[in-house]
Amino acid sequence: MKKIILISFFGLILATQSAVANDRLAVVELFTSQGCSSCPPADAFLGELSMRSDVLALAYHVDYWDYIGWKDAYAQSAFTQRQREYAYTFQLRYIYTPQMVVSGNFETSGTKRRSIIAAIEKQLSDTSDIELERTGSELLLHGPSSSVPLQVYQVSYFKEKTTVVRRGENRGKTLSEYNIVHSLEKIMDWSGGEKRLNIQFSQTDPNLGHAVFVQRENDLKILAAIKLN
Repeated sequence: MKKIILISFFGLILATQSAVANDRLAVVELFTSQGCSSCPPADAFLGELSMRSDVLALAYHVDYWDYIGWKDAYAQSAFTQRQREYAYTFQLRYIYTPQMVVSGNFETSGTKRRSIIAAIEKQLSDTSDIELERTGSELLLHGPSSSVPLQVYQVSYFKEKTTVVRRGENRGKTLSEYNIVHSLEKIMDWSGGEKRLNIQFSQTDPNLGHAVFVQRENDLKILAAIKLN
C-alpha cells in the first residue's frame, strides 16, 4: 500500500429503452495509479466487480505518484481532491493507493477482497428512499425532502484500457485497467422531491460507460445510482 500524508454533453441519447434504479446498486470507487506497484491487483479486482449488475465500479486515477517516473495518462488532480475529501470524512491522516470506497460508507485497501465484498453486500441489503429512472434522454429523480444538500453527479468512464508502462514502479508491465473515470460532473444540487432532467451522453463508443449517482454533501454517502448503458 502506498500512502501520502495529508497536510490539512456530447452525443444525444437516441435509445428508447428504460432503466430503473429500483434495486440497490453499490458504488465502488477505486483510487489508483499506474505509478503504484501495489495497484494492479486492485485494478484487476475492480474489473471483476465491474461485471456485477448490482455494482457500479469506478476507477479514479490520482496524480500524486506521477513524479516517481511514470505520468499516468488518466490521472486528474480533481480525483486526488475527491480522495482528500473522503480522507477528511473518514478522519484519515493520509491518502493512499489502492484505496476502495463503497458507497461513501466504508473504505479500505483495494486488495482486501473479503472486507470489500462484505461492505458491498451490506450496502445492497440497505434500503433507499431515492428512486432514479431513465426513459430515453429523461432522468426522473424522486425522493423525500432533505435538509442536507444532495449532489447529483454524471460520470463517464472507459470500460477497459491496456497500457504498457515504460518507467516507474511498474516498468515493463502491461496493465489492464477497468472503468477508468475520465469525466465526473456535478449536474445539480437537489433537495429531494421530484425532478426531471434531460441527460445527454455519447453512445458512439461501445467502450464508454455512463452513470448517475446521488451523494449527500455532508458525509459523502452515496444514496442511489443508476447505470445509463
